[in-house]
Amino acid sequence: MKLFIHSIIIWPDDPNHEPRVLPFDPSRVSIVTGWSSTGKSSIIDIINYVLGSGTCSIPVGVIRDLASWYGLEIETDAGLMRIARPKPASRQVSEDIWLQQGTDTENPLPRRPTATTNTVRLKAMFDALSGLSNLSVVPEGAQDRASFRDMVSFNLLPQHVVANPYTLLFKADSSDHRSKLQHVLPLAMGVITNDDLVRAHRIRLVRDELRRVETELRTRRNAIDNWRATAHGAFFRAQELSLLPPGEPPDSLPALIGLLKEMVRAGGRTVAVAGRVTAAVNRLEEIRNREQALDAKIATDRRRLRKLRSLSRSVHDYDEILREQSASVVGVGWFKAHTSAGSCILCGSDTELAKQALGELDGPIAELSALSAGASSTKPMVDRDIVAIQENLLKDERELLALRQTRQGFEAEVDAERGQSQSLENVYRFIGSTEQALRMLSEVEGEGGLSARAEALRKEIRDLDAMVNEEERERRAQRVHDQISGYIPKFITALGVAGADGKPVLDERELNIRFERDGANRPDYLWEIGSGENWMAYHLAVLLALHGVFLNRGSNNPVPTFLVIDQPSQVYFPSDTFENFIEGKEKNEKGGVEETKEEKEEKEPDKRPRRRRHLTDIESTVRIFSSLARAHTAFGGRLQIIILDHADRHAWGSVEGVVEAANWRGDVDFLIPSAWIPESDREDEG
Repeated sequence: MKLFIHSIIIWPDDPNHEPRVLPFDPSRVSIVTGWSSTGKSSIIDIINYVLGSGTCSIPVGVIRDLASWYGLEIETDAGLMRIARPKPASRQVSEDIWLQQGTDTENPLPRRPTATTNTVRLKAMFDALSGLSNLSVVPEGAQDRASFRDMVSFNLLPQHVVANPYTLLFKADSSDHRSKLQHVLPLAMGVITNDDLVRAHRIRLVRDELRRVETELRTRRNAIDNWRATAHGAFFRAQELSLLPPGEPPDSLPALIGLLKEMVRAGGRTVAVAGRVTAAVNRLEEIRNREQALDAKIATDRRRLRKLRSLSRSVHDYDEILREQSASVVGVGWFKAHTSAGSCILCGSDTELAKQALGELDGPIAELSALSAGASSTKPMVDRDIVAIQENLLKDERELLALRQTRQGFEAEVDAERGQSQSLENVYRFIGSTEQALRMLSEVEGEGGLSARAEALRKEIRDLDAMVNEEERERRAQRVHDQISGYIPKFITALGVAGADGKPVLDERELNIRFERDGANRPDYLWEIGSGENWMAYHLAVLLALHGVFLNRGSNNPVPTFLVIDQPSQVYFPSDTFENFIEGKEKNEKGGVEETKEEKEEKEPDKRPRRRRHLTDIESTVRIFSSLARAHTAFGGRLQIIILDHADRHAWGSVEGVVEAANWRGDVDFLIPSAWIPESDREDEG
């Protein structure tokens, strides 16, 4: 996604002042340098806020108090745009957006913008430009879709992140955003494509539909099975009302339902049958007799089951006793084998008494073995009987339940029919209730093509799974990680820092760098290697390597093509020590007495501290800017790089491809012009 920042615009709270415009040159590495507290770091906060952040990190004080709107002039594939957003009112961020596009951007800036849209529409516009799918990054999870706002994590490298060993990416120190980035990163790198997301979501939808269809199939089949007893009751009731001829109901449920449907279609036409009430009473008595007999059988089986379970426990206990007895005579055979004809193995006396005593044990031991074998074979037989009775009980209990349902319906109908069984009203009432039951049954009767539907869904899932080429995805991931792992050492070498041992690998789960060393049991992570310059160097190397991957995706790149880096030289010159260093060096060159640390070391090489890095701090700072300038050139100018730093042109003045966007030192205006600041507050301006 092409997005270059041409300028930052700040409108004053006092409309009598002109807007503050800070221009950038996307064709070169732009540097904003200056003292502390001049507003350099606020540039990242302004960019983030204007591009739709849900919070505002622009510092309170003059930068927020004296401004009314913050804006950007950007260049995208859709052309030039001007975007502005009002400062937060109290603690509430504003959702208003002023947007200009096309030739309107050629007009002079207004004295104060007026809202033309809102942040929701702005982010939707950027989401469309990024080409990101609007599907959630996790088909079955709580994560939202990947958005333009997620991609900003790869564009901003604020001061608290640039040399932070625990946080590699902007906003990755937030647990919610970190979890989202773990899924967004493979999508940004092209390891997972929009087509992959579409297939994953389609698979989820089809699986959900398959579960619904299978549940409906089970419901229909269960409903048909549960209506069997009701259908028999309706058959007998129809016989009582002379709507069906006497006889037994069909064994087949579909045939029984067919008879009831014919009865309903007949519209109450009766068949000539004498003594139908008597027959119904006889049928009811028969059902009661069957119910009683079945109930008695169930009671008998339950008593037998209890006895068998008791017997099983007794057999088990008896078997344990026999095992103990057998264990007590297990050594008899050995004694017999080692007792000779003339001497006892225990006492050594020459006598036959030992053999005679052992011989007397043969009978009891044989009996004990027979009892043990019998007990061992008895328990499986008892277990088989228990299982058989349990199966019979389940079958009989289901049959008893069906008989009771039929009998209860019969009793109510027979009692009601005594004296009024031939009432036309009862006939029609019965026909109506039966017709309604049959209509409900027709809705669940059969499978209604659900089996075919379920099989079609299963086939679609198999086809979609076949389209998900895991091997190709793994190859894409390997290519991307090889590119990143290959670029990082080259950039580290260009910076001239010591670096870490092992192959650097981007860990997508940890969102950090791990170093894999040959022969090591585990990798080392960035937080496990020392030196702030190493942490800073790997942050720059990883971000540039990632942008190399993004840019290789061409028009499919969803990440904005700019990178803003705040204070990369802080590992060498914290705060304003760079300027103190330069002033000390210049004073020495002019004949002063003060010498720099490096100059003292050059004069006294034996006293120079041992260090792996051979560059001085100023040389290392120069390497930062020259390496970033070479990276900008290597990317063909497709990645805009903006650096905010204390270091001035002493560190980058001779580097080709670097331009000073602003130098906030001395009497010049800083981010907030001095004319905006009331006279009473100017002495306090930092």
